[in-house]
Amino acid sequence: MNKINHFLNVNFIAFVVIVFITFINGQTYPLVGNFIWLPLGAVSLCYLLFGFRIVLAVFLAIMFSAHWFHEEPLFIFNKNMVHLVGTLAPLLAITSMKFFKLSNFFEGGKLVFQHLLFLAILTALFNTLMKFFAFSYIDNISINAVKFIQGYLLGDILGCLTILFFASLVIVPGIRKFAPNYAPSEK
Repeated sequence: MNKINHFLNVNFIAFVVIVFITFINGQTYPLVGNFIWLPLGAVSLCYLLFGFRIVLAVFLAIMFSAHWFHEEPLFIFNKNMVHLVGTLAPLLAITSMKFFKLSNFFEGGKLVFQHLLFLAILTALFNTLMKFFAFSYIDNISINAVKFIQGYLLGDILGCLTILFFASLVIVPGIRKFAPNYAPSEK
């Protein structure tokens, strides 16, 4: 029963964090990209803090926040494919970094900023390219590739860096001080 409660709590926290960050981020500009896209950083942060078991909560958070704050319809295949890309891009970036032994994000119990920087760039690259293909091939939308990639890549990198650096400077030290049993570490 304790494991089930922990699983549900972690998924609920991830859902609330992603929805809240999407609310803070404000208006979205599809096919152009935002100057800063904070939800991608929030998704990366949730995967780093809670692991890969929150995939469903992340997908639902992205889907419902797009519906609540950006008035997108629910359960439309084309839109859900784009939401799935937002769910899987950070997961793919973290997994590929671990698979190729590029980082475990911690050295000697301390978080490594350079690894977060690389994670933000890799996540943004995966998200931008995957969304480009989702929009152009699944939605059959004619897209100016240069403007799309430039806008999305810049916004995704800045959003990831903002959230990840805020988390590494404020949230992780706060967790270590007030709840040391829950602090992320190199497991």
